Amino acid sequence: MENINYLKKQISIMMHLFETKRFSELINKGLILKKKFPNQAIFYNLTALAYNEKGGGTDARKILIEILEKQPSNIFVLNNLGLASVQCGDNEEAEGFYNKALNLKPDFLNALVNLGNLKMTQNKSEEAKEYFLKALIIDNQLIPAKISLAGYYEQSGNFEEAKKLYKEVLVINPDFTIADKSLSLIHKYKLDDDHIKAMEEKLTKDLGHDGAKRLNFALGKAYEDIGYYKKSFKFYEHGNKLYKKEINYNIKNEIKSFDKLKNFFIGKNIESLDDYGQKIIFILGMPRSGTTLAHQILSSHKNIYGAGELNFLREAIEKKLITSDGKFIADSESLEEVKNYYLENIKIFKNKKEYLIDKAPLNFKWVGFIKSIFPNSKIIHCTRNPMDICWSNYKNTFSSKYMNYSYDFNDLGDFYKLYDDLMKFWNKSSDKNIFNLVYENLIKNKEAESKRLLKFCELDWDDNCLDFHKNKKSVSTASLAQVRQPLYNSSVEKWKNYSQELKVLKDKLIN
Repeated sequence: MENINYLKKQISIMMHLFETKRFSELINKGLILKKKFPNQAIFYNLTALAYNEKGGGTDARKILIEILEKQPSNIFVLNNLGLASVQCGDNEEAEGFYNKALNLKPDFLNALVNLGNLKMTQNKSEEAKEYFLKALIIDNQLIPAKISLAGYYEQSGNFEEAKKLYKEVLVINPDFTIADKSLSLIHKYKLDDDHIKAMEEKLTKDLGHDGAKRLNFALGKAYEDIGYYKKSFKFYEHGNKLYKKEINYNIKNEIKSFDKLKNFFIGKNIESLDDYGQKIIFILGMPRSGTTLAHQILSSHKNIYGAGELNFLREAIEKKLITSDGKFIADSESLEEVKNYYLENIKIFKNKKEYLIDKAPLNFKWVGFIKSIFPNSKIIHCTRNPMDICWSNYKNTFSSKYMNYSYDFNDLGDFYKLYDDLMKFWNKSSDKNIFNLVYENLIKNKEAESKRLLKFCELDWDDNCLDFHKNKKSVSTASLAQVRQPLYNSSVEKWKNYSQELKVLKDKLIN
């Protein structure tokens, strides 16, 4: 009995550590407890989940394999192995683990939702939808399934169905602020909107750090919609301060990294690898510079497949071309490994079209490598008024740690200057390989700029490119609502609504 009580107490402590995001403490405790109780899978599971939260998918996977060898039919271990495999970038392995869990228990809700989410990342959105619906047939109050299904509708452009599901979630759990934040992005607010009142009331409650972050950004967007810019800014500012408080970001590390990268390529001519079958269009630039718009225009073409934002290039370069002390290498063997890693991973899309689009904005860092690894690729650099770019970065949240520069005006301004300097360097050395697409020019002359874009890609004109807003391709970025509409110019110089509040940023970028 004493042993059982002790076990229950330790599990309770570990659950509390997980809920309060004290992942390092949880890992240390879990490693001790799994040795003490080698057959208690829950200690392995919780430790692995903590590793996952810290980006340690490899460590999570290693621990879970240990217990899987003892308990091969443990569906919770199999499900968590799926999560760890996703973290490691092995989607095929992840799918295998989820399916094993579902073969053992077809109504296992966690695996159904996780497999659906995996399908969404593979652009298999209709398959994903079926998994979410299957989970909801089993439990129609299941919030993760409702949120994921709402995300499917949102990314597909069916905003009314998405809104309906987010509202259903808020009926089940009014304090589930993920639904508030998601709803705010696709809802056009008016004065005296009931959702504004509800969110402001929630802010007076203790919903934790994450809840406060989401509500502040959602209210910032709401008051922006109705033109209360000073009030809007205060919410955006507070939300950004809450984010900044919990991240460990130092722009000096970024400056060193950019300097090393640029210096590596100065005076260096890296030999290109052989051409390959699949042609790739890399759309890159600062986030919120028009990359999603360019993706939607191009992926409307009959010969282009839009794969969206892919992490494969960054993952491969970080593994193969950057040493443990941050130095860069570019021997032919390492470059070949990057190419093979990338081409192997894009097979999940089963693309038969001439071109595939990779729209990861921060790939602007890797232009020098792209030229050598993928010599027959096309590089589209999206650019826009720097104040509009930076303000749009500031008022949005990003799941990626690579965008942690965006929660502080000084960091944001310095990062933009690093990007701008590097792109000028790439343009100087690769001016024929890069198409610089100016957002404002595209807004003014949609057809002419789209034709120039296709000519650069060596493709014939396709009228579908003018009707990009009808493109059924799933969109998962912060621009998902905008690109479902015809082109409009209201986003040009939108930062001026907050001109007084953006003095620090303006001094960084303009003065």
